[in-house]
Amino acid sequence: MIKHIQVDNFIRIFISFLLMLMSLMMGAHSTVYASTLAQGSREGVEKAASTPYRNVIYYGDWSIWGGQDNYYPKDLPANLYTHLNYAFITFDENGNLKLTDSDAAFGADVGSGNGWNNALSGIIPAINALRAEHPNMKIGISLGGWSKSGNFSDVAADSVKRSNFVANVMKFIQLTGMDFVDVDWEYPTNVRQPDTVDNKNDEGTPHARPEDKENYILLMQDFRNALDKLGVKEGKTYELSTALPGTVKQLQSFIDVQKLFQIIDFANLMTYDMNGAWGDTSGHQTALYTNPKDPTGYSIQNTVDYLKHENVEMDKIVIGAAMYTRGWDTVEKGSDPQTPGLFEPAAITNKDADNTPSRGANNELPTTIGDGGRVGGVWSYRNIDKLKAQDPTLKEYWDDIAKAPYLYSSETKHFFTFDNVKSVKAKADFVKENHLGGMISWMASQDKDTDGNGVRKELGEAIKTEFYGNSPIPNGTIQNKANINANVQVELESLDSGAQGFAFTITNNQKPITKTDALGLANTYFSTIKKATFVITMKDGKTFTGGDWKAGTVTSKDGKTYVDLSSVYDAKYISPGGTYKFKLVPSKEMNIDPNNVQKVELLQYYSPGVQLFSPEIVYQSITQSKK
Repeated sequence: MIKHIQVDNFIRIFISFLLMLMSLMMGAHSTVYASTLAQGSREGVEKAASTPYRNVIYYGDWSIWGGQDNYYPKDLPANLYTHLNYAFITFDENGNLKLTDSDAAFGADVGSGNGWNNALSGIIPAINALRAEHPNMKIGISLGGWSKSGNFSDVAADSVKRSNFVANVMKFIQLTGMDFVDVDWEYPTNVRQPDTVDNKNDEGTPHARPEDKENYILLMQDFRNALDKLGVKEGKTYELSTALPGTVKQLQSFIDVQKLFQIIDFANLMTYDMNGAWGDTSGHQTALYTNPKDPTGYSIQNTVDYLKHENVEMDKIVIGAAMYTRGWDTVEKGSDPQTPGLFEPAAITNKDADNTPSRGANNELPTTIGDGGRVGGVWSYRNIDKLKAQDPTLKEYWDDIAKAPYLYSSETKHFFTFDNVKSVKAKADFVKENHLGGMISWMASQDKDTDGNGVRKELGEAIKTEFYGNSPIPNGTIQNKANINANVQVELESLDSGAQGFAFTITNNQKPITKTDALGLANTYFSTIKKATFVITMKDGKTFTGGDWKAGTVTSKDGKTYVDLSSVYDAKYISPGGTYKFKLVPSKEMNIDPNNVQKVELLQYYSPGVQLFSPEIVYQSITQSKK
């Protein structure tokens, strides 16, 4: 972690007061907020920052399929991130949770080798294992999203439904071991009809109402209260974040930011998609600074200035980066040879999948009604070289005012806006200079593999390096534990050799649940004993020398016996309500008495060496030896 000089709190407050006065004097109430934030070098102030920066990444559940070239959790560069948002969990009109893709969440092999449809299948077990290997990264669920925000308004407006929703989310994060909840309501008060041309599963937000602005705050406060209560119960700190629109106009329309920032741990500003083919003029979708020539006036600088004027806590602001392009099909060159095509008229020369006229450039993937049916020039950052090969006349330009790149061809007139290494570094510097909370990127599967090993990390690594240099991100504390309700019976039984041995019968007392909804599958994941190793401690300090075939691999270390069942087919998964029995051979010096067993601990694994949960005592039930 980068070392910083500490600044007295009084000086901090005094400087903040002066900056606020400057903001008011410079006309901060105008549409484009006067910048009170540094664009140049502020080395002295930069060193004053002491809060670790967040590097947040979205991971979409569709990433494992062919459309994203099967990008599995095992290939994520988890050492680069502080938070991973699993996108998305949705819910019905009563607040009952639903999975957008149950196979992706809990069914698919995801390149793990664990196979399909068992307790370790799917993305959620995989990201739990990833966090176990990389305790610098917290994992959480994002609720809603652009296409799944349709029920927020009705649920948030009804106290009973809201309570049910929050309670269900608490159950889900307990069962899956998550560290935070991220609310992606897009957007309170904004009525939008479903766009089934682009996504057959799009809900839109047709039930949005003016009261959403207040009800959103009620919902967030309920989440805050529930997370804090759960944290006290489990001795764990849960975080609450939210995704916010990226422009001042949207924030003013949809969000009571002053109340919101008193509730949340941090807010992820979606400062991408600020421009796109829905507009008739080309521009940057994720500009850092405001270019006076931009007719929209949209930029990260402008949005952050607005929040600063609203006196929110700056270190709770996380700004967005785009790991993808947006583009226009036909844009005029204009008269500026330094930035041709920028902020120029875009003609309607293309068509969506349903033949609706469009200004958008062709996407990376073919347009299909119901599955990416709108042309918008959307290409993954990792495939920009393919885009350039498809149109060799495209040239890359840099807007030094906005600190943003773009591609333009004077011949084909195609225009694409995106982020690159240079622009995300500028954003990371902006975060440090202005004491913001960090950056969030959409999304992991779209980053670029620079080493040829399948790990997509070019932009993520640039952000992390700008924040932390070559130092690792500080580790957190993994606090989730199995807490599985199980017990063991210990008896004396004859071994095949005729000698007396110890028989251990494990009973999984978790209640079987056959539901296939979000909570049902999460409960199956949690309640199944997965690739167990049982650690046995005897009162006399002696260890076992081996076992029957049902005991798998038996080893000893530091006065404890380790019984690894992962190699035994029938013992890999002990289902809720199930039992499993194995026998162990005592050493000659051991006291042959069931009451000699001091404790039995359960370790669970995702793969060899990757422990899913901290050890928990399996409660003993000692019985008499069999005759």
